[in-house]
Amino acid sequence: MLAARLDPVLSGVRLRRGGVAVGAWDGSETMTWHAGTLPDGARSIFEIGSITKTFTATLLADMAGEGLVSLDDPVERHLPPGWRVPRRGRAITLEDLASHRSGLPRLPKGLLATALTRERRDPYASIDSAWLEAAVARTPPRREPGRRASYSNYGAGLLGYALAHRAGCSYDALARRRICEPLGMRDTGTDVDGGRLAGGHSPLGRPVGHWHFDALAGAGALRSTAADLLAFLRLHAGEPAGPLAEAAAATHAPRARAGRLAYALGWLILPPRRGLPFRAFFHDGGTGGFRSVAGFVPERRVAVVLLSSEVRGLDGLGLRTLRALV
Repeated sequence: MLAARLDPVLSGVRLRRGGVAVGAWDGSETMTWHAGTLPDGARSIFEIGSITKTFTATLLADMAGEGLVSLDDPVERHLPPGWRVPRRGRAITLEDLASHRSGLPRLPKGLLATALTRERRDPYASIDSAWLEAAVARTPPRREPGRRASYSNYGAGLLGYALAHRAGCSYDALARRRICEPLGMRDTGTDVDGGRLAGGHSPLGRPVGHWHFDALAGAGALRSTAADLLAFLRLHAGEPAGPLAEAAAATHAPRARAGRLAYALGWLILPPRRGLPFRAFFHDGGTGGFRSVAGFVPERRVAVVLLSSEVRGLDGLGLRTLRALV
């Protein structure tokens, strides 16, 4: 049974004041598990942070498959009229943003100072369209797009904003309509709560507030449950079939390398290694009081997601869980 295979890995989880929820799928059986203090056990809702970027990339592939956008479209084409996007060598494309090859810095100019001072407890909440327009104009690429991969929250958020503008709706509405509703993910969105939203905790176990996003929602705004994220990961690992599965598969091709890692559209790819002799796709995430990690191995059709309501590293535990499944 799946639970028996994962028990040796999960039994070592130690918490201060928060809780952890885990979802796993081995191609035939699905399991959820939880530990610690949570409002509704494994059904609790967590901030998933940068795992949101994999939704943004899937939205890009889905909209490209429908002909609404193209991967090689300059991002400026899908921003409001009058927005000026600085260039270095050539225009930044949607594909550049999704694969972290835009040349843009990790954060737009002005955000770091704001995040470290008056808005450090909720650093993205005040970034509305007007703020973002000004930030885009004053934040040139550090290098020509396409040359090298360098992780950028700003780039992923700008991609999400451009896609939502092209669709004529909010990022939340776009993600719900194109991904969450088709997959039956009723507990995923930028503002879901329903009394099941877990409270976040600092590394010392102190309660911290939730994060909120506006214009950069595509970088990290989504909240979700272990079960909902498993539905999304099963899509990427090869189930179910259909148009959305085609979009998911289109995000998997490596686009750039950074050391041992490869960058796909939204996903990071680990090469085969001892104990995990297959490519593993993964992404982690973090907000002020939450940590998350999601991964899958398409060759074996297995997937796992771990969500924590306290600031604790989950990458190692996530890889150990994937190894147990494989």
